[in-house]
Amino acid sequence: MWYIWDLSILLSALSLVIMLFLIARRVLQERRGRAQIDQRRQLHTALIAFTENRDREALKAVLLAVPAGVAINAGFEFISLLRGEEYDDVLAAFNECGLPALVGSQLEKGNGAERIHAAEMLAALRSENAVASLLSALDRDRSREVRIAAAIALCDLGSLPPLDIALGKVGVVGQRSRRLIELFRRFPPARFEELRDHAARTDAVPFIRAAAIDALARAAGFHFADFFARATGDRSPEVAAAALRALGLTGHAEAPAILASAMANGDWDVRAAAADAAGRLGLAGLAAPLSALMDDEAWTVRYAAANALRSFGQPGERLLRDIAASEVSRSQRTASLILAEGPAA
Repeated sequence: MWYIWDLSILLSALSLVIMLFLIARRVLQERRGRAQIDQRRQLHTALIAFTENRDREALKAVLLAVPAGVAINAGFEFISLLRGEEYDDVLAAFNECGLPALVGSQLEKGNGAERIHAAEMLAALRSENAVASLLSALDRDRSREVRIAAAIALCDLGSLPPLDIALGKVGVVGQRSRRLIELFRRFPPARFEELRDHAARTDAVPFIRAAAIDALARAAGFHFADFFARATGDRSPEVAAAALRALGLTGHAEAPAILASAMANGDWDVRAAAADAAGRLGLAGLAAPLSALMDDEAWTVRYAAANALRSFGQPGERLLRDIAASEVSRSQRTASLILAEGPAA
């Protein structure tokens, strides 16, 4: 009995100690947070003043007075708003204070999110050793997302290795990161052909080929329309769908025939992409195959077809109203739903 009594007292005392520890920890965290807010405000004030008076020594004094983490993060946020001489002058002050070295250390030793952020900052700081640090991260970092971030930063600096080599370092097995599209969209026009060549490789990973097609469609436009038209017949549904979406952005003389054929494809993603492209291009002549897709077994395809018809204006809306007034079916329900959403934006 005494044993149980002593144990209960011990547990009560332990719970009290733990509670006091958590309270003290919370108070310290709040103090640290308030201190960081004050330090960030102090640095932002100094940066704003520097853009007016160009007093580099005063800025450097503040940069060295605040913790390195605050200087790195707050400084990076600020320089993203600058352009021209102001940007160059602030970068010079950062470099003289050794911030690039601190960012490089964070790229090597930080957690995953910190390493990704460090890669972005190195591209912005344009320090002497930035390319070497980023190439090292691309080659050795254990995280695929960090390697992609390093590749994006190298692309911004004009130092990305040839695409096949860069992708080999990033890793293509099971690759599904949407950031690859961001990487491809950063490619300079002089390297668009490199993207096109990779997208055309039938032995490459379909997701990466599709990402390259998407980037080319948004960055290069009609220049690659013929390539997109050919790629719509690719044996990979993912690549074919990406090419159809690209064709919807660029247009092509043979687009009506290509899209009509794709609407009969066995893959629902291809059919949906074809319907969406027809709507984007305003191909009202494809109203008949689009109406047929309104009864498709895949909801995504039905919605894309109905949305395309609605984008044709009054003729398309009349057709949708006729379908909505017909007997209850998948077509009728889809037409009713799209009409309830109102006119096309």
